[in-house]
Amino acid sequence: MGLSIAISGGIVTFSIIYVMMSFPAILDGTAKLSTSSEQMSNTLNTIMHTNISISGLASTHDTDLATFSVTNTGNIILWNYKEFDTIITYQANTVGFPTLTEVLHYNNNCGALVSDQWCIQSITNDLTHPGILDPKEIANIHAKLQNPTNLGGTLTLNFGTDNGVMDTSSVRIS
Repeated sequence: MGLSIAISGGIVTFSIIYVMMSFPAILDGTAKLSTSSEQMSNTLNTIMHTNISISGLASTHDTDLATFSVTNTGNIILWNYKEFDTIITYQANTVGFPTLTEVLHYNNNCGALVSDQWCIQSITNDLTHPGILDPKEIANIHAKLQNPTNLGGTLTLNFGTDNGVMDTSSVRIS
């Protein structure tokens, strides 16, 4: 009888030690889940409070330049321009008048703008944080295409922020 008590005592002691050793791993997993949930909540909150509006989209026949303005109509400061998405589809004034789609990349210097790039020419009412698009500010943007545009064709712009909020605009090329 003494041997069975010793064996059951050993099993109970082993079980208690095993649970105590597993407890930090459970806490670590719970902490990681909590951190992940918090980050997801912050990201969703940022997306909910981000909004933009495109206006003044224009392109003149036989040029490779498009201009437009983006108004920050949300409550989030926009600054990470290299992560913005700028996609333009247009009818080119080349042989066969093909419709082309180009993904443009940000260039912080409008004077050195080359094909497939866009830049912020100026920001209207840029008083709070110079060079950063604060709420209610308007970025005046130039985009350089690979080819000149065709008269009467359509130019469509898809412009998205670094957190995935986007706006679309189209214009007839004049």
